[in-house]
Amino acid sequence: MASFTYGEKHQYRQLLNSEGDAGEGRMLTPQYKRTPLTHVQHTNFSPARSMPLCLEPVEPLDIEAHIQNQLADPELEPFQYLMDYPNDDVEVTLSSREYQTATPAEPDNWENMTPQVRACVETYTKDWLMVTRSYQKCNTESRRKGLNLPHQVFECDESFNLEMQGLQSSVGQQAAEPQTEAAEIFIQDLLQPTTPEEVDLRNKEKRKSGRLTDMCSLYPPMDEEDGGYSRVIPQPPCCQWEQKLQFNFLELKFEIEIEPLFVTLALYDLKERRKISENFYLDLNSKEFRGIIRTHDDAPCYFKKAIFSITHPSSEIYLVIKVEKVLQQGSIAECVEPYMAIKDCETAKSKEKIAKLRFQAMSFCHRLKSYRMPFAWAAVDLTSLASTSGSHNSLDRDGNTGGSGTEMRSHSLDNKYNIHLLRPAQYNLQMFNKQEEDKLSDEDLMKLIADEKKTSTLLRRQRRIPGVFRFEVSHVTEASTFCFNPEFLEVRPSNSENTDLTLEVLEFPVSGFSVPHTTYRNLLYIYPQFLNFSNRQGSARNITVKIQFLGGEGPDSALPVIFGKSGYAEYMNECYTPVAYHSKSPFFYEEVKMKLPSNLNEKHHLLFTFYHVNCQPKQTQEAPEVPVGYSWFSMLDNGHLRSGSFELPVCLEKLPHLYSVTSTSLAGLKWLDNRKAVFKLELRPVSTIYPQDRNLERFFSLCESACEHHAVTQQTEALRQAVSALKLVPMEELICFLYVVLDKLLTLLTLSSTKTTEGALVSKEIFEMLIAIVDQLHSSEEMPKDSMGRNQSLATYVHHLFSMPVPNEAEVTESEKYATIRPESATAVLQMMRKLSTSDSEVQTAKASVPGGSGLKPSKLFHEELAYHIVFTNGKMRNQVYMHLWFFCELLVKSMSQYVSDTVGWSSSRSLRYPEHFPGIIYTLVNIATEFVKHQDPEITDLTNLSLGFFLNDLLSLMDRGFVLRMISHHHKELSDKDDNRPHLQDQRIEFLRIVCSHEHFVILNLPLTPSVETLDSGNQTDDAGTDESTVEIFRLSRKFRQQHFLIGLLLEEIANVLTTDSERLIRREAVSLLHCLLATHDGDRRFGNRGAKVKVAALYHPLLDIILNSLPLLADYDNSRRKLPKPYSNPRDASSLVITSPIVTAPTNRHSAPISAPPASIMSAELTQTVLFCFLWVLKNADEAALREWIADLPAQQLLGLLDLLDLCVSTFEYEVRGQEMPPDKPGQPSTEQISSVVYRKSRDMKLRLEKTIFGTTGARREMMRRREYPGIEKLFTGVNAGLQEKLRWRKDLTQWRQPVGRDKMKLELEEEALINGNLTVETNLIVLDTLELLIQSSSPMPELRPVVTGVLKVLIHSLSCNQSTLYLKDGFNTQRAFITKFPEVLFEDDSEHCTDLCLLLLQRSTSHFESTRTQASASLYLLMRQSYHAHFPKAKMYITLTLASLSEKLSNQDKQCLQQTLTMIPTYLEADRAMERTSFPVQVEEFLKNLNGVLCDTVKLQEFPQDVDMQIDLMYRVAKGLQSYVDLRLLWLRKLVAKHVQRGSYAEAAHCLVHSAALLAEYLNRVDGSVHLPMGSVSFQKISLNVLEESLVSEDIFSLEREGVWAGNSFSEEGLLKLLDEAARFFNKAEFYEVVYEIHKLIIPIAEFHRDIKKLSAIHGNLKATFDQILSEDNKRMFGTYFRVGFYGSLFGELDDQEYVYKEPAITKLVEVSSRLEEFYKAMFGQDRVEIIKDSAPVKKENLEPKKAYVQVTYVEPYFEEYELKNRVSNYERSSNLRRFIYSTPYTLDGRAHGELSQQYKRKTILTTSHAFPYIKTRINVIEKQEMNLRPIEAVIEDMQKKTQELAKATSENPPNLKLLQMVLQGSVGPTVNQGPLEVAQVFLSEIPDDPKLYRHHNKLRICFKIFLKRCEDALIKNKGLISSEREEYQNELERNYEALKYNLQPFLNRRIPQLYITPSQ
Repeated sequence: MASFTYGEKHQYRQLLNSEGDAGEGRMLTPQYKRTPLTHVQHTNFSPARSMPLCLEPVEPLDIEAHIQNQLADPELEPFQYLMDYPNDDVEVTLSSREYQTATPAEPDNWENMTPQVRACVETYTKDWLMVTRSYQKCNTESRRKGLNLPHQVFECDESFNLEMQGLQSSVGQQAAEPQTEAAEIFIQDLLQPTTPEEVDLRNKEKRKSGRLTDMCSLYPPMDEEDGGYSRVIPQPPCCQWEQKLQFNFLELKFEIEIEPLFVTLALYDLKERRKISENFYLDLNSKEFRGIIRTHDDAPCYFKKAIFSITHPSSEIYLVIKVEKVLQQGSIAECVEPYMAIKDCETAKSKEKIAKLRFQAMSFCHRLKSYRMPFAWAAVDLTSLASTSGSHNSLDRDGNTGGSGTEMRSHSLDNKYNIHLLRPAQYNLQMFNKQEEDKLSDEDLMKLIADEKKTSTLLRRQRRIPGVFRFEVSHVTEASTFCFNPEFLEVRPSNSENTDLTLEVLEFPVSGFSVPHTTYRNLLYIYPQFLNFSNRQGSARNITVKIQFLGGEGPDSALPVIFGKSGYAEYMNECYTPVAYHSKSPFFYEEVKMKLPSNLNEKHHLLFTFYHVNCQPKQTQEAPEVPVGYSWFSMLDNGHLRSGSFELPVCLEKLPHLYSVTSTSLAGLKWLDNRKAVFKLELRPVSTIYPQDRNLERFFSLCESACEHHAVTQQTEALRQAVSALKLVPMEELICFLYVVLDKLLTLLTLSSTKTTEGALVSKEIFEMLIAIVDQLHSSEEMPKDSMGRNQSLATYVHHLFSMPVPNEAEVTESEKYATIRPESATAVLQMMRKLSTSDSEVQTAKASVPGGSGLKPSKLFHEELAYHIVFTNGKMRNQVYMHLWFFCELLVKSMSQYVSDTVGWSSSRSLRYPEHFPGIIYTLVNIATEFVKHQDPEITDLTNLSLGFFLNDLLSLMDRGFVLRMISHHHKELSDKDDNRPHLQDQRIEFLRIVCSHEHFVILNLPLTPSVETLDSGNQTDDAGTDESTVEIFRLSRKFRQQHFLIGLLLEEIANVLTTDSERLIRREAVSLLHCLLATHDGDRRFGNRGAKVKVAALYHPLLDIILNSLPLLADYDNSRRKLPKPYSNPRDASSLVITSPIVTAPTNRHSAPISAPPASIMSAELTQTVLFCFLWVLKNADEAALREWIADLPAQQLLGLLDLLDLCVSTFEYEVRGQEMPPDKPGQPSTEQISSVVYRKSRDMKLRLEKTIFGTTGARREMMRRREYPGIEKLFTGVNAGLQEKLRWRKDLTQWRQPVGRDKMKLELEEEALINGNLTVETNLIVLDTLELLIQSSSPMPELRPVVTGVLKVLIHSLSCNQSTLYLKDGFNTQRAFITKFPEVLFEDDSEHCTDLCLLLLQRSTSHFESTRTQASASLYLLMRQSYHAHFPKAKMYITLTLASLSEKLSNQDKQCLQQTLTMIPTYLEADRAMERTSFPVQVEEFLKNLNGVLCDTVKLQEFPQDVDMQIDLMYRVAKGLQSYVDLRLLWLRKLVAKHVQRGSYAEAAHCLVHSAALLAEYLNRVDGSVHLPMGSVSFQKISLNVLEESLVSEDIFSLEREGVWAGNSFSEEGLLKLLDEAARFFNKAEFYEVVYEIHKLIIPIAEFHRDIKKLSAIHGNLKATFDQILSEDNKRMFGTYFRVGFYGSLFGELDDQEYVYKEPAITKLVEVSSRLEEFYKAMFGQDRVEIIKDSAPVKKENLEPKKAYVQVTYVEPYFEEYELKNRVSNYERSSNLRRFIYSTPYTLDGRAHGELSQQYKRKTILTTSHAFPYIKTRINVIEKQEMNLRPIEAVIEDMQKKTQELAKATSENPPNLKLLQMVLQGSVGPTVNQGPLEVAQVFLSEIPDDPKLYRHHNKLRICFKIFLKRCEDALIKNKGLISSEREEYQNELERNYEALKYNLQPFLNRRIPQLYITPSQ
């Protein structure tokens, strides 16, 4: 977790007071997430054991004496590395300077250099003197470097689940024999008789095997690389690494190739209107052309690659390409025309033109090859290189694209316009601009580029030169091979065969942006600009300027210092400018680069010779050039190198002797325009040895003068003048020569200290000047600073360059030293210093009052002189000194180190290393700094506090350590004031402590070998009164402990203070972060790699256990949203909710102890809690086991419970996060986009601190964003944002995605690595918890007061095994679990039986594992649980196992089911191997029990197979409830689930019947347990409601034994529970319109209400009954209770439904087609469109005729079937709609197989179905258990039809009130003309003749009688209708009567014919 960085503190303090009661500060989501603990009940600890909030300060011991005593003890010899520092602790080394070039950049000639130049050169070339602490790297090594972690297998990982896709088949195909053998061996090992001690020892050996020693490598602190608290070693003094682009120039080609062309390139910044780089000269000509123009014999160099540096990018940087050619006759336009007009084609005409042009060009090249003329130009926008690629026409964005450019992804520039090239890009330039002869200057060029950028109309009309200029560009990450710097020095030697040379192009310094010079460079750039020869007579038009650098006036004075261009010699002694054809006033654009000599003098000057060049040869003149003028320019002006713009006159005659040094020799010369300045030029020196400021030059000169003078007065005056001159130097120039100036100032400071009082005053001025420089550098916004706020340039100087000679101690006498300032007298000085002000008088008073004399005498030691100035600086300067104290302290430390190394040596005694008075000066310095930090504005003291911490950290390696610890104690004590007006002091105190504790010998400083119960300091032996000195005392933060282990005592004191309710949140975070960092340091330190050393180190942190234990109420309670094992399941003991969770999730009321409430604002954040717990576990892991055991034994029961709470929270906090849960299903095994973004985000977390420091350097929105995220008050700043979102507000990654391109393969590897680390962290932390639980188990006893502790151990153990764990940990965890149950079996079967439930749930959950090893462990534990409970609690154990299995199996997949079944099959194997139980009934009971378990398991698992088939789900739920009939609570639960399912479907009658069954079961239970007369007599009392309810009388006798043990408890198993069920059932019956049943239910409730005399209840009941009866009266004939259908399933696709028939109850008025369509659509969706078929008829199905691969469904409408006797009892509509078990349907058929035929051949089959239960029931479909069929002859069928028709007429006629519409409808259907043929045809077929078969006589007669009755009913209906109709309907009545008479008439012959045989009298 990140801590404050420098610069953030003021924002924190602004919110500190106002937001004190706000919530815990939100922090970055940690890398290792955890499953939160739902509810941790905190222990109410005894006040006697509570940690005090304020501890009395103590003073450290004399550490040097302690160390010496330990070294003399032979018993401690093996631990010498823990006693004292090694001999090679500090080293002062002189290392060779590193150069950027293969050969150092040095002057060619070291002679005759001025002292100033020599001083600069020495600074740039001297070796580096560095002080290193050899063992400091032990604290900074990477925590995860070289990790070799074992692979941990977690079943929850998605990757593993994907590998187990084939488990279903593999599990079933595994061979049984090997598993049986393995199970037998395993159980035999467990059943072997062994003592508990032997088991514990064996389990311990298994746990300790292969454990990780470096625990912090799995959970490193986030700020271990925090630069704010560690001084980053500054970069060595070298040129800064700018943004560099490498250009590889490939080709320059025009349409015709007739002559050589030359390219000049440079960078221009249009925004700043300046040229930012020197020229790069490129020669891409062919070998032929190169040979023609060669002018020298030296081997030429051709650079084809260039590296351009861009320190300050902008949006308008252009690469300008200028093309030149050899001078020829004609203007630029004439020379360019052929390139635009002629194409290089194969035509004869074009070839002839090209040949002619080529001949002309070659002739000019031979004669004028030394002269150039401008040709064309182009410009490329560098920003376009980052956005596009391909071909471009200079700046023309609309030009045609083409060529072979490489595609490049678009990437825009950021706010600083950095040029981002994702990969090397190729650029093709295809058009050039013609060079204008009057627009050659840089100003004209930049104006043209700006105009072309605007694409003006004028430029569009201009013709362009077609050509190709192709190059590649890429970023530079390292030095290239064969690369040369701007001075032509090779950057890095190489043996590569690649000979392409690369040149680094110099970037010109930018005004306002300066960096210190670090290397030797002495260059001069000359820019001829303009020449006006318009007034000169004669021919002078083609003018060129020859430039030479002369060291004198002799013929050989021209020096070869001019850098040659590509293809020329490296250095030349002359060069020529390009020629502007026929221009007498030419503009020049040439850049001449020279290497200046290091020993410049007055003779060095520039000579300019002006020539007229004849383009055509002349017979009288051999040379083409003719001199037309001369001019010169001296390089020095009174020793100062000249620079800037100058205008010179031109002499028309040859220069005389001594022209450059005297003006007398110039008399009589002829000048152009009377010596008027006509030649303009500019000089730009780039030199690190010649300052451009005269005051700085004067300072260097005066410094040399002061060193040379021996007289005190002269030397003092020189020093004063030097300081005065330095004050006038501009800051920009001062920065450039910073290192040289500092060398001079520090030398002068030492020099002035050796003088008298006047020298002391000068020394003060020098020191103040040094202060001013340091302050200006820190105030500059442009100067870079490191993470601690140090100026990087100053830090580099101190670390690498500073070196001050220290004289031998023997050469310094006591009289020459400062007066001694001893620590005991420093207090008086300090009191005086507190009163200092800026007035000089008070300062003098202060100096006079210093003990030791009236004046301080000077010393020759630099660190003493520097410390003296620091202490006695006053006023404003004093504030500046202490604001930048780091610089002066680091100078002190380096000087002190060099002094020891050069004089007394590192083996000398620390107390004798420095003069006696020097510690007093240091003590005073520290005290003044402390007061400054304490009383000044925290805005300016934060860096001072850090600097002081690092200073004391350094002194611990140099001085007496006891003395330094006392200074640390004083500073810490001063910052410990409880002042509400200065809340920042606590923050600064922790920051200071963090730095001090970061010392590499932190452990040695804390005396780890000194026992805390002893002391060597006789003066401080008093301790807390009333305490015994024992081993337990080392776990307390006592006075002795803090005195003997001083630094760790300060740290633990801070931890104890911040872990209180009134501590600020961010201060708490910093303190815990410091602790975490220290533990990580110890783990990563190879010196403490062995166990013995780690135990000694861990002993220093023993009090931390007590501190964290007492802070338990402040640890974060996590939301239980991701608990692995304890998912919600049914609770038989709480039927009011009928849902429970594991007691791990829902804490019982008696959990450990009562909670302590803490203010919400003081509760730690989740991240902080995790870190605190990690530190807690670290101490437990590394502490001595014997000491831990004694500590645990000494803890009271309440604190033992608190310890268990902590361990339980540790398990939840470090639970393994499921890997792969976000992977998309279509690409298994591949990381998703969300995962990749998460990995990128986590990787960016490590860069957060550096980014913060950069961001905090500015103001605005970014800074405000950081403040809102980092400090309290976030709720007010982000109103309307919920807490969950605020947790992410640090970088707002929930709203912003990093668009960083990331490869999926790489991300996959990173995800796997992260999962590996996370998995090992989970395993290690849980193993530590397991180790501690073992210690608790061993320390526990069966005593009643320790029973809660034993119970708590079991709960933590079960919780640990329930979380996501690896297979490795589960083996150890189950070993401990079995050992625990063996020792404390009574814990499982106490009155509160939640423990057994939890354990059973755990074992069954783990039995579903896909790993055989885990299943074996779980099954063994399950078997041993049953075995141990056999003699006393076996029924109870079976009940709990069944309960948990029923709850668990609902959520199991098929694979989990098979794994669980396989686990259950292992138990018979264990039975066979258990010889001790063979002769008991245990095996038989177990086998029967397993059979029941498998049944419940199969049914519950099948529920997941039919997520859409609600009917199947209801059937399965019914079967599960039926199988659990012996377990009242489980059956009630499943009946409650059925209620919910029916209510969801709207089946209220079935829902009500489920409640009736629940009430009957509960009544049965209450009747057997209680037997009260006012309660129902069991299920028999409910039989009037439903006959089905009698099945609830089958209650197991085990219920009563369990009831006596208190298993069934709660409101559900009481009268109240019964009444709730009955009331709810009545409500559902009302909804279903079963009003009659409501009355029966109330008949059961009334006796209970009467018994309790509940008048209010009785009144409500009778009111409800009245309303119910009223509804019966009003709705009796309108109620429709349901429609029934027979459904048959045929086909193997249906599984267990195959060949099964059901009766479905559907809502009223449901049509057959609706049911058929619904079932057809449903099963087609399940099996496929072509695999389901509906059987349309109701005929018996012949399976042999069906296709085996199809599913067939037959749906038939059925009606309730009643016998005649039943109809007498079932009078009402309700009675004929309830308790229905028999149904009937008819099927027509003929003897020939057809369904329908002639009336005489139409048979009918009547099928009567009997169901297993009566409708309505607790499910809507009931299986058919019996089927009866009756076949009717055709005459019997028509008799039945006629009877049915007659009944309809009778019913319509008898309706009261009459229903005219129904009556007319039935009457019309009976006598209407359309149906007359129906009854008449029946009579004609069956009554026309007497049947031959005597058996049909009675049917014949019966049909005849049916017709008579039918006619009678028709007549009655007609009469009824006539009385009801109006007069308008008389015609309709008459029509009906006519139809009736016709029907009657036609039927009379058939009705009067009788069968004689039926009327034979007895006499006959």
